Amino acid sequence: MRLSGIPVRADYRWFFVLFLMSAITAVSINRLVGNFAGSFVLGFVTTLVFFISIFLHEFAHAFIARMEGMHVVEIVLHPFGGLTRFSREPETPRAEFRIAIAGPAASFLLAVVFVLLMAAANSAGVDILAILLFLLALSNFLLAVFNLFPGYPLDGGRVLRAYLWRNGKDLNEATILTGRCGQVIAVGLMMLGIFIVIIRAEFFTGFWAIMTGFFLFDSAKGIIREVHASEKRVVESVMQLAVSVSPESVIQHFVDNILPMYRFNVFPVAKQRQLYGILMLEDMKKIPRDRWRTVTIQQIMRPVVADYFVEIGTPLAEARELMNANGVGALGVIDAAGNLVGFMQRAKKRRN
Repeated sequence: MRLSGIPVRADYRWFFVLFLMSAITAVSINRLVGNFAGSFVLGFVTTLVFFISIFLHEFAHAFIARMEGMHVVEIVLHPFGGLTRFSREPETPRAEFRIAIAGPAASFLLAVVFVLLMAAANSAGVDILAILLFLLALSNFLLAVFNLFPGYPLDGGRVLRAYLWRNGKDLNEATILTGRCGQVIAVGLMMLGIFIVIIRAEFFTGFWAIMTGFFLFDSAKGIIREVHASEKRVVESVMQLAVSVSPESVIQHFVDNILPMYRFNVFPVAKQRQLYGILMLEDMKKIPRDRWRTVTIQQIMRPVVADYFVEIGTPLAEARELMNANGVGALGVIDAAGNLVGFMQRAKKRRN
């Protein structure tokens, strides 16, 4: 389905887990209900509400990501929880922290809501409903706590990555470090699962811990592999065609002829393929409209400096770091002769 324009889908294995958890819940409450069919219906509804809680956890990530100007590709429900995919990494440690912490915060809030509902059910003497609400409160609380473990791809790992990034670590370096922490946590979870199976003879709980550990380890390994692969990429693999503006053009000509087709926030200013500067719409908006027919782009552009361009062959990670720090969120890409051959922007956002 789609919610607020965000695609939401379920991994096909999720349906098996939905059925399995419904059956386990039904067995645990059947002595109170006295009817397995009725118990299964209650178990199914409870499990469905729990997965809705997981979805709300992921939607919280998506909501904050949108506030940070990021595009949300999709939300996926899978046997081990949920996943929110973004089109790119956050641009700042602050954005990374806010997006990461939103999920656990939502789960903690849901746990409180279910505790209040449980108290109301207890007051009304509806014991079965109170038990199910307690399970939902506990599940959301544990979901929040588990996700705060400091290992990528868990939310706590992203919080740690934001902290390392803010304190001077390169984003890729911070990602690899938190990915390694995620692998350590995954191994610990698998060992715990083995202990539960052998010592406590609780096969289902132990098996689930082992499988979750495998899933986390594989996810962390994939993230580390992606970072190593990205470090080998160069700017020409992602740069876009440079839609340049002539420095002699007046603002009105730019607004009438270029902006309607390429409504980005940043444009390169070039003449005879040589980069002159960077035009930012925020600078243009400071000029009164009655002067747009006389003020030229050269008068309002930011003159070119070394931080505004890179050469072909520059590592992508290095270019992105420069782009995040140069104050314009964009880079021109030039060839060996100094000609403008491409352009990179931190976010291809259109004006409202």
